Amino acid sequence: MEEKLNPTPAPQAPVYQDDEFEIDWMGILTKLLKHWKQIILIGFIFSCLGVASALLMKREYNVTMTLAPEVQSRTSGSLSSITSMLGLGGASMGGGTDAMNITLFPEISHSTPFLAALLDVPLTSYVSEKQLEEGVKPMQTTVYKHFSKEDRPNYKPKKDEKPYTPVTNPTELTRKQAAVVKALGTAISADVDKKTGITTISVTMDDRMMAKQLADTVCSRLQQYVSNYRTKKATADYNYYVMLADEAHEELVKAQAAYAASVDYDRSVILQSATAQKERLREEASLANQIYSQMAQQRELARAKIQEEKPVYAVVQPAVLPQQPVNSRAKRVLIWAFIGGFLAVAWYGFGEDFYKKFRSDVKEKMDEDEA
Repeated sequence: MEEKLNPTPAPQAPVYQDDEFEIDWMGILTKLLKHWKQIILIGFIFSCLGVASALLMKREYNVTMTLAPEVQSRTSGSLSSITSMLGLGGASMGGGTDAMNITLFPEISHSTPFLAALLDVPLTSYVSEKQLEEGVKPMQTTVYKHFSKEDRPNYKPKKDEKPYTPVTNPTELTRKQAAVVKALGTAISADVDKKTGITTISVTMDDRMMAKQLADTVCSRLQQYVSNYRTKKATADYNYYVMLADEAHEELVKAQAAYAASVDYDRSVILQSATAQKERLREEASLANQIYSQMAQQRELARAKIQEEKPVYAVVQPAVLPQQPVNSRAKRVLIWAFIGGFLAVAWYGFGEDFYKKFRSDVKEKMDEDEA
């Protein structure tokens, strides 16, 4: 009995010939044309999913500010001029490399103390001109309420939830405060170009006006943070010299009063002891005047040092109210449609044949094992 042969061989997708991978493009095109209805249907289904995703998508707006810090030498010429005017010659109020530099801006902006200090910043929601004409008023909220969603109309606090209190210790946050700080850190970014020193501050939020307001606040707080650090030692030195100058002035006033009283009392007295006493008081008053003059000069030099240490930033790009969101709904729909079309083309062009071949190979392997 002759063995029957199957006239229709099983379809084979890729064919290896001479160690080269060949693809039957015409065969693939034929399959795609054969299943064009299914491909369009799958693309349509994914497009519908994209529309649903776009409608549920939270609109986000991005505000970017650019700062250019002033880079200056630690041995400034202005202080040298002041010391020369005060007669102090080469006197110096200290120098050296400052530990705080522009490369630390990203770390500062994402530090817990810096972010926790922003929780009480007031924010105002965006209202268009048309809405204003209709009588819609902007919502007043804070960073904490917005990022914790307490300003939402449908927000319902939990039974065991404690009311918010201002953060006094950034190292001991509640679980909810820590979550808000984490979300706030995600919304804020700061990048520094180490070559040029240009700092870019970016804030992304679901309200364009709030994003602009928070960007302005972050920028000013960051500048103030660095300024306070840079001037901390100079301010302490200034306060110290103010105290010494005040003490020296009190001693000068006492010495001058004592010398004046001695001159008035001993005007008609020619005793040697009285003359010696008057001379001593005169020298004490002169010494007190010299000490006060030196302390006053050091005080003014310390005051100039504070101004010298303050970093100067030029706002290259201010915060501008964004007009368009960063996440486009049309783009979301197109991405979903592309994914659906790609998967459909991949399945009917390659995947279906590979799956059939794989299933056939597995079945043959199982039959061989059973035999």
